[in-house]
Amino acid sequence: MVSLLLASGISLAAIASLYRSWRQQAPAFLYLSIALFIVSCVLWSYSQGWEFGLVYALCLPGLLVWPFIGLNQSRLPAPKNQPSPRQIKVTARQTATHLGHTLVALPGLMITSLLTAMAFSLRLPFADTGQLATGVVLQPLLWGLLAYHYFATGAKGKALLIYLSLSVISTLLLLYLPGLN
Repeated sequence: MVSLLLASGISLAAIASLYRSWRQQAPAFLYLSIALFIVSCVLWSYSQGWEFGLVYALCLPGLLVWPFIGLNQSRLPAPKNQPSPRQIKVTARQTATHLGHTLVALPGLMITSLLTAMAFSLRLPFADTGQLATGVVLQPLLWGLLAYHYFATGAKGKALLIYLSLSVISTLLLLYLPGLN
């Protein structure tokens, strides 16, 4: 119980020092908050086990930050002139472009990230459960990174070729590289 209260207090202290570093623009408080956050992760893991402790350590600061946000809340007066809403222009080309991006980002990059994560995690020298857990953790991270890269790049055709090559290589590794049972 003491370690639970200590972990909670250190998490609150990390958020408070981060808030103070933001208000005073002091890097020393930023480094202190990072160190306190790392200590709180260790304490949460010690208190609740590494599975739940890590979840609590990563989620609790997101909840504890709201009182500090409330401290800085201010009400602005109503604007004197209300801007008129923009006209919505829907064209067939724009709709097709957005649907194409959706098909690439959702099923396309999901399959690419799944194949890549499985090709990587099945080659690790872990037991089956460890390989599966690594794949489950790695797949959404890869999917997010690939989606971010796709939407950030200007050369979408080149990016699609890279993703297709990654999918083909991963598929070949899964099908033809020996070592899988």
